[in-house]
Amino acid sequence: VWGFAGGCTEKKSKAVAEREVRVTLEPLQKRVFRRQIPVQGTVWPVEYATISAKISGTLELLKVDEGDSRKKGDVLFGIDRQILKNQVTVRENEVDVKIAELERAKIVAERANITLAKAKLDYERFLTLWESQATSKTEFETYETTFKNAETDVREAEADIVNATAQLKQAEGNLTIAKKNLADSVVPAPFDCVVTDKYIEENEYVSVGQQILRLENPVLQEVICYISSVYYDQVEAGRTPVRFMLDGVDKGRAVVTYKAPSIDPESRTFKLKMLVPPEVKLVSGTLCDISIILEEKEAYGLPADALLLRANDRYIVYAIGPDNRAKSFDVVRGIVDGKYCEVLNATELLKERFVVTGQTFVNNGSLLREIKTKQ
Repeated sequence: VWGFAGGCTEKKSKAVAEREVRVTLEPLQKRVFRRQIPVQGTVWPVEYATISAKISGTLELLKVDEGDSRKKGDVLFGIDRQILKNQVTVRENEVDVKIAELERAKIVAERANITLAKAKLDYERFLTLWESQATSKTEFETYETTFKNAETDVREAEADIVNATAQLKQAEGNLTIAKKNLADSVVPAPFDCVVTDKYIEENEYVSVGQQILRLENPVLQEVICYISSVYYDQVEAGRTPVRFMLDGVDKGRAVVTYKAPSIDPESRTFKLKMLVPPEVKLVSGTLCDISIILEEKEAYGLPADALLLRANDRYIVYAIGPDNRAKSFDVVRGIVDGKYCEVLNATELLKERFVVTGQTFVNNGSLLREIKTKQ
C-alpha cells in the first residue's frame, strides 16, 4: 500500500484586490482665453519739456524748486524784467517820434504840392505871354525855373514820406522785438507739471538756449516697449488691447497707441507705445509688466497638466466612465493661457468629467477613485 507521507496538500487561492488610482475630476471649464505676449516696458511721460532761456540776462525770479507742482500758466521764472520794460518804453518813444516825423513829412509834401500848383499856373501864363511876345524871355525863364524847382521839391517831399514811413516800420519792428523779449523774460508752465530738474539758481546769469528747468506731466504717462518682429502683423495701433500687470494681477487695460512703421534691422524688434490708464499709478523711468493681447475669446478648457502628450504630437485626456474606469479621448489644443489650455473639440466632450490630478498613473481601463477637493 502506497501512501503519501505529507498527506494531500490543498491549493489555496487568494483574491488580490485591484489597485485603484486616486484622482480628482473636473468637467470642461468655460473661461476667457488669451494669446498674449508678456513683456516689460519703460514708463515715460507723454508731456515733458526742457525749458531754456529765450533771452540772455540775470535770472532774477525763480519761483519753483525740484519736486514742485505747477498748473498750466503758472509763472516759473523771470529774466531781467525791469531792464526789458525800460527797453519797451524806449522803443515806444521811438515809434512816437517816427510817427511825428512822418506827419511832418506829409505836411511838407502838402505845402510843396500847393507851391507846385501855383508855380505851374504862373509858368503856363507866362508861357502864353512869351509866345505872344507880351513878356521878355528873361521873365519867362524865371517862372520856368520856379516851376521846375517846385516839381523837384514835391519829389523830394514824397521821398521824405517814403523814408519816414520806412523808419516808422523799423521802429515798430523794434518795439515788437522789445515786447517779445519782455514776454519771453517771464516763462509760464506750458502744461500741468512737476519740476523734475533745476539746472540754474536764482540771480545767476543765463545765455540764450541755456537749460533752466525740466518738467513732466505726472498724470499722463505711456509705456514704451520693443517686441519681436514675428508679431508685427498681429499688432494694430488703436485696437490691440494691453493689460497692465502688478505681481500677476491685472491692474488696468489700455490699447496700443503707436506701432513703429518699420522694424529695426539689427535687433529684429519694433517699438510700441500704450497710454497708462488713470487708475494705474506708476513712476516715470521705471519698468512696467504688461501683456499684449493678440487674441482673446471665451471657450472651454482644462488645466494644461491634464493633457498628456503622446506620439505624433497627439494629446489625450482621461475621463471617468460609468464603471469608474478610465477612458481616453483625443483633444485638440488651442490657446494655452497660464495653467489652462483651450480645448478646440470641446463640443463632443461636454458631458465628460476628466482626470486633472493623478493622470500620470492612469492608463485606459484603470480603476479610478475620485478624491473630493475642498471648495
